[in-house]
Amino acid sequence: MPPENIEQPENENFIYPEFDNSFDCEVIFPVDADISVPTVLPEEKKEEKKPFGVLKILSYIASFTEKTGENTRRLFSLVFSKFGFLIVSPVLFLLSSTKKFGKRVRDFFKNAPRDFSAELREIKRELLIIKNKKFENAQDVPLIRALSKYFLLSFKRHKDFWKTLFNTAFPVAACIAVALFFLSGRGSVTALDVTYKNEHLGYVEKQDIFEEAKSLAVEMLPQDVRESGVPSSLFEAEPSYSIKKVPVSKLSNSKMICEKLLSASGAELERACGIYIDGKFLCAVKNESDASSVFNSIIDPVKEKSDSNSIVAFVEEIDYVQGLYPSDEKTVWDSKKLKETLLNPKSNAKYYKTKKGDTASSVARANGLSFIQLRELNPDVDFSKKLRKNTSLLVKAQSDYVKIKVMKTNVTKKLIGYEKETRESSSMLKGTKKISQNGSYGEKLVTTLVTYINGERTYSTIVSEKQTKAPVNEITLVGTKSPYSGYYGSSDSSSYSYSSSGFIWPTRGAYSLSSGYGYRSASISGWGYHGGLDIIRGGGSSAGTPVIASASGTVVTAYAGSTGYGNTVVIDHGNGYQTRYAHMMWGSITVSVGQHVYQGQQIGQIGSTGNSTGPHLHFEILRYGSKVNPLPYIA
Repeated sequence: MPPENIEQPENENFIYPEFDNSFDCEVIFPVDADISVPTVLPEEKKEEKKPFGVLKILSYIASFTEKTGENTRRLFSLVFSKFGFLIVSPVLFLLSSTKKFGKRVRDFFKNAPRDFSAELREIKRELLIIKNKKFENAQDVPLIRALSKYFLLSFKRHKDFWKTLFNTAFPVAACIAVALFFLSGRGSVTALDVTYKNEHLGYVEKQDIFEEAKSLAVEMLPQDVRESGVPSSLFEAEPSYSIKKVPVSKLSNSKMICEKLLSASGAELERACGIYIDGKFLCAVKNESDASSVFNSIIDPVKEKSDSNSIVAFVEEIDYVQGLYPSDEKTVWDSKKLKETLLNPKSNAKYYKTKKGDTASSVARANGLSFIQLRELNPDVDFSKKLRKNTSLLVKAQSDYVKIKVMKTNVTKKLIGYEKETRESSSMLKGTKKISQNGSYGEKLVTTLVTYINGERTYSTIVSEKQTKAPVNEITLVGTKSPYSGYYGSSDSSSYSYSSSGFIWPTRGAYSLSSGYGYRSASISGWGYHGGLDIIRGGGSSAGTPVIASASGTVVTAYAGSTGYGNTVVIDHGNGYQTRYAHMMWGSITVSVGQHVYQGQQIGQIGSTGNSTGPHLHFEILRYGSKVNPLPYIA
């Protein structure tokens, strides 16, 4: 029975735990209590069950995810990328199961809110009684022991309540744990904690960074110190490493480690601004403003001479690094010494004077160069000729600490070439050509970025091209019309046929001869030899009768004159043959020198120019420059 001075709960079936000094529990229930839980007798020694440590489990999960979250996240990413198709189906099943579970939980709270709330209130009252120790022998019982005994019985008495609670809480806790598991690795990396001579230097991603820092620290020492072996004693200790997980922002680079390494070495150091040219340490000055003022004094005069569109900069990359440097005059310079050093060459040019028997290849090999490098160093030397004795060749160019580059944009106008196009024309005879459209060049504006190094043009790059005028192609018409052909020794113009020699009658409509080939009794010049045929039109005037090419060939003479042959055309047919057509009418010649003509093509009209007594065509055939009788060739 409960003590009289203790307030009794509203539920008459409440279980009062009884304790003795040995903390063995005997539970006594009221007679009328409807409880199915068997009474625990003192002599029944059951194995003591530890309390359900939910907070301990959550703490363990948090600690575990903190340590392994990043690696596991990477592992899951790799696995998913390789075997993602095996994960999709289980995930879909999990989502479906979660949906069903949520529906069941929602139905539970919807259908039994009163029972759940009543159970919760009942447990709260029971816990208050345990807390206030309002039960028998409570003064000698530890609170934790009482609570553990109570929860063991409570899990059986309030079975539905705890079952519902855990079915809801565990999935939620699992989701939270998985989220923490994946998110814990973000923003942090696994790094090496570097310790040197019991001094923490920083966190690095790999051991090579410490070796780079060590080399950088040795380079910062004066040359005589480096050669004396002092660096070996300064940095003889071996670093120790330990793996830790740190934020990315805490990672150190080689220059940061270098500064702390110098500090840990015990050397006499002072804080200054180090100057690095293309990553190589040159010296240190008191502060960065002194260093920048020196470099500005070198480059500013070049900027003033350049136009506003030019870009002026150093070729080398200049870095200013604040840190600890050896307190030595050879390491820490003043502004004056820095400027004098930069203005003087780092190494002077080296020349080689040739001797008897030297060749370009032998000179290049002797100085560690290739032939191409030697030629580039001496662009004014003609290496295609034999080298003369005592010729001075540059084998090593001058080296400067810094070089200034000026980049300018040049806009030039360039011509765009046109194409020559050939088109056929059915209105022109074969072998004739005519330019119907003259070609013209197009124009474009080319923007080029030109780079000058120390005043010498080094290279250029085309930035853009813009066409301002399109080119016009040249169009040449080539005739395709078939020429006239046949034998014109008959008044019947329909009876055309080629002669066996390949030549045809040289006129169309005039088929009579007024004078043949050979000696004749009378002529304008008196008795003599006639080297051709005089062709006229019988029964009418011959003036204006068409004169045609007796064979295809190239015009070599197209002469207009009032003496001798008068207006004359000479055609070269190849194989040593030429034909001459003389005394043609003024203005009737239709061909020009160099033009190709086809057999039967009209070249003029019969006239009476030059030494002529009347309208006729004087026709000759020449073989290798000698006149022959035309009749056997055209008959």
